[in-house]
Amino acid sequence: MVFTADTALSEEVISKDTSGFRKSLGFYYQTGRVIQSHSFVQGENPMNTAYSWYHAFSLKYDIHTDGRKLWQQLYAYPVWGIGLYSAFLVNDNDELGNPLAAYMYIDLPLKRWQKWSLDYEMGFGIAFNWNRHDLRENNYYYPIGSKSTVFIDGGINATWELSKHVDLSAGITYTHFSNGAIRLPNLGVNMVGARLEVRYIFKERPEFFVRAIPKYKKEWEWIILAAPSMRQVGFEYIAENGDTLALAFDYGIISLSTTFNRQFSYKIKIGAGTDISYNAAYGADIVMVNGIPEKAPFQTKDKILIGLYPSFELVLGRLSMIAQPGFYVYQKEVEGNDTPRTYQRIGVKYHFWKNLVVGVNIRAFNFSKADFIEWNIGYRIKWQKSYRDRD
Repeated sequence: MVFTADTALSEEVISKDTSGFRKSLGFYYQTGRVIQSHSFVQGENPMNTAYSWYHAFSLKYDIHTDGRKLWQQLYAYPVWGIGLYSAFLVNDNDELGNPLAAYMYIDLPLKRWQKWSLDYEMGFGIAFNWNRHDLRENNYYYPIGSKSTVFIDGGINATWELSKHVDLSAGITYTHFSNGAIRLPNLGVNMVGARLEVRYIFKERPEFFVRAIPKYKKEWEWIILAAPSMRQVGFEYIAENGDTLALAFDYGIISLSTTFNRQFSYKIKIGAGTDISYNAAYGADIVMVNGIPEKAPFQTKDKILIGLYPSFELVLGRLSMIAQPGFYVYQKEVEGNDTPRTYQRIGVKYHFWKNLVVGVNIRAFNFSKADFIEWNIGYRIKWQKSYRDRD
């Protein structure tokens, strides 16, 4: 790898190099175990067999950053790109299907040395080719009820430079599939395994631009977001013939949130916020009308939830990864409701034209169960104190 210096200090484009980023093509093989997270994969399925091994393959198109923007140097010159993924569940016998996914990813070096690096990679996309199932089917509770799900894949890799054009990496990965309760069932499928990847870099390796990093001018930020969502809630009931049946109804959700952040460095924002949600799925119930289940009537005020949360953001240029563990300060007590007072929000957001914000979050509870997916759009206001020179 080659390092060159540049004297420009702009936060946006620093490099004078006008040529495109270096590209590469990667292929990896992944194998590991299906995590025994619910009864279906533990063996309560038509095969009466626990799920064990899986195999997966992925073809990736990579873009290598070189430091021409400041955030790229700050994160040790990440690689990002798009990929196609295919997995095979060894014990499945075509019950769930074998997922195919299209995704985007970013590979962030945690530490670089002369010929190798230790990296963290995170991918996010959409998986297809699942077999669709009902909430309760042939007396089994399937983990996935939709033909498509969210695909999340993350892991730690060590990468070696074998030649001017070839990289080899090996690591451990965690893969998650779920649909955020947009359609039930949604127990999800989780896998952990080992991965081996080879990457061919076209032309030559990128030159890494290095320069003195200017002192960050700390900023305040106020964000207002609106997030429409939808989720299904499932119910069991006894039919007139005595059979136990199950069905699901759709419920709408809308959340408004506001967050105050303090950005302390090029990488980190810390803040706090509040949100108010109208969640028709909260405490939802059914009534039987002439032997047919229907949504139970409710009052709008019973579906209002108010939460407070601290906020953490990892900033990568215009992109941010967020984590917000929250607590409902207002939540009507509902008999039989299993939603706790604490919740967790993780996601990503992107800033267009500096102040317009769009993003997607997963709101979960118990640090393990997805509640619903939030699609965000909003606006931010940024400012600095007048005594900036004293910071």
